[in-house]
Amino acid sequence: MKLENGEYLGKNSGTFHVDGLIINKTSYREKVFEGWHFHQNNHLSFILEGGNREYRKQTDQVLLPGNMVFYPGGEWHRNTHTQHPSLNINLEIEDHFLQHYEACFTAGSHNAFKALDSLHQSFSPSHNSPFQTRAKLTALRIYHDCQVADQHSLLSVHQQLLSLLQAAGDNAKPGRQLFGGRVDKVIELLHDRWNENISLQDLSTVTALHPVTVSRHFTAYFDCSLGEYMRRIRVEKSLLLVRQHAYSLTEIAYQCGFFDQSHFIRAFKAQTGFLPKAFRKL
Repeated sequence: MKLENGEYLGKNSGTFHVDGLIINKTSYREKVFEGWHFHQNNHLSFILEGGNREYRKQTDQVLLPGNMVFYPGGEWHRNTHTQHPSLNINLEIEDHFLQHYEACFTAGSHNAFKALDSLHQSFSPSHNSPFQTRAKLTALRIYHDCQVADQHSLLSVHQQLLSLLQAAGDNAKPGRQLFGGRVDKVIELLHDRWNENISLQDLSTVTALHPVTVSRHFTAYFDCSLGEYMRRIRVEKSLLLVRQHAYSLTEIAYQCGFFDQSHFIRAFKAQTGFLPKAFRKL
């Protein structure tokens, strides 16, 4: 089965379709077709709720809330054992958008988007790469801007998507010479100790470099400051908790390492575009 522009097996809502982009929310509240199918366009799906078991050529994996997966246009796959309700945010990009901006998903020998499909993705940041974290938060900001739908929305969406595509291209050049060749050690430390107050000195210890050098390399590799990156990780960690009504925002703030509820709300909005209570109601 071929799914045309903006077509999914569940029920779509809040669709934003303009200038080569199709962005919507898809819900699954009853059993749908479980056979092999493919989508006409490249698209990203961010699973907010539910999940399923997905099969692709020679692979299968369980998709859970917090997973973001990339589907190249034309790639066959099937989904079974869908939990009800399930909820996905989809970012679909038509070919003429990519052609217009001379952009693509698979530049270079490393496909950062394809890496999103690796097993064991979840809201547990210890399994996420910097690009995965960025992609998830960018998807939420794009969806938010589409729902605002003012005169600046399209420009904002284009800028964010193109920035993400650029980041994927940069990811093809991992810069292993940075941090004295210890990039993986830095990423591991940041994600394993995401709820601690990591300092440049901590990174200096694992890289055997001076803190000033670490700071310079950090900005070059992560394209942000250490404080900004830690806020990204903590907001990402909070997403699943916000969706669970059992936790108050104050409880979530402290669990995720924020000073207080106000600090958490500001950081959450800055990273996702949504206030936490609005995100909870999606």
